[in-house]
Amino acid sequence: MVDAQLKLYIGTTEYGVSGKPVSFSNAIAGEITEHSLNPFYLWNDKGGVLNSVPAQNVSIIVEDMWIQDEVMGSSDGTSNQTYNTKATPILVDDNIDLKVNSVAWERVTTFSGQSATAKVYTITTAGLVQFGDGVNGLIPVLGETITITYVPDLVSYGKDIYEGLWFEVKSTGVTSNVVNVVDENQNASGTGVVTVTNTIVSAVSGVWLRGDFDHSGTNYFTGGSFDEDTGVLTLGSALPTTDAPVIVSYSYVPLDDLESSYTAIGEETSHDFTNQIPQNNAKLLYFRLNIPAIATPTGGSNYCFRLKVAYDQ
Repeated sequence: MVDAQLKLYIGTTEYGVSGKPVSFSNAIAGEITEHSLNPFYLWNDKGGVLNSVPAQNVSIIVEDMWIQDEVMGSSDGTSNQTYNTKATPILVDDNIDLKVNSVAWERVTTFSGQSATAKVYTITTAGLVQFGDGVNGLIPVLGETITITYVPDLVSYGKDIYEGLWFEVKSTGVTSNVVNVVDENQNASGTGVVTVTNTIVSAVSGVWLRGDFDHSGTNYFTGGSFDEDTGVLTLGSALPTTDAPVIVSYSYVPLDDLESSYTAIGEETSHDFTNQIPQNNAKLLYFRLNIPAIATPTGGSNYCFRLKVAYDQ
């Protein structure tokens, strides 16, 4: 048996990971930003993995958040020029990537000892970036664009993001690939009724006594009927004993969560989906960013999110 494998896709591109985060460009405080690529597909076994199991108790959280390629401004050609990140405070760590005209510059703690051609800068936890004076540290050429990738301090600035007030998800729609269940173990109710595990039931191949795995004996469902919504099967022939153990082969269509509203998620605030994702099927997920009006920055940043999906097999 192959395990369930849940990944987030648009077409053949996987999203929600470090190299391809779920990103929102130019999100503005006080406004809701729907993701331009909605819906995303949360696939169980994208790519045709066979004999996998349904993913149950599926949930999703925000694992990491950062701001990508924020435009700080253009160089004015002066010495010791300074710029500020839009979000403050920030984490001063190896996640910072500052570029001048798409060329990465090096972060240093001091300009002392730096050459006049050294492409270096300093930055503080308040998001203040400073360049050199042409003697200690190179001055960016007039008009060159300065961009920065960084992580806001997720305790001070980003607390709302991690606690589930900004990033929101909604599950509406499934791929609806019919799932075939072979020889599910059940016990009859009396001698004429069997209830299967999954709905919506689309077809029933048969009901046989447990142990009749080659289906050479009586198919007790022949001539019977089923309720697609409840999974109750009314047999065409009575079983030989009351509450007999049986095996059932049938098909069903995955259930749609049909969520009408968005739910906020964060690092410690997960969203649990109502229904499982069978193999070779996907939930359709919609994402949006809902930044409070009082938040800073007010807008213009490219917010990136790495997501984590948890599930049972």
